[in-house]
Amino acid sequence: MKTILQKNIIKDLGLDKLSEKEQEESLLSIGRIIFQSVLIRVMEELDEAGKDEFEKILEEKPNDEEAILNFLRSKLPNLDEIVDEEVAKFKQESVGFMNKIK
Repeated sequence: MKTILQKNIIKDLGLDKLSEKEQEESLLSIGRIIFQSVLIRVMEELDEAGKDEFEKILEEKPNDEEAILNFLRSKLPNLDEIVDEEVAKFKQESVGFMNKIK
């Protein structure tokens, strides 16, 4: 079942015209882009010790999303806000771009 956010992104970017498989692939790509934006913001907010600790977790447990999220939430109580801001920024920029090319 798709979340409200996924439905909004699909509709706002015109991805609803794609097949279900293409929509899933697009959402995965979008998720990667947003994740990278969140990581950049996170690195800006962490102090040097936090950055070192985060890098160590990424090296030791690169696929352990739960460990990564638990660490980030312990260091950045505003993590959910950062994610929301980056999602909104992505949507705004993408919708603006799509409107320009129409």
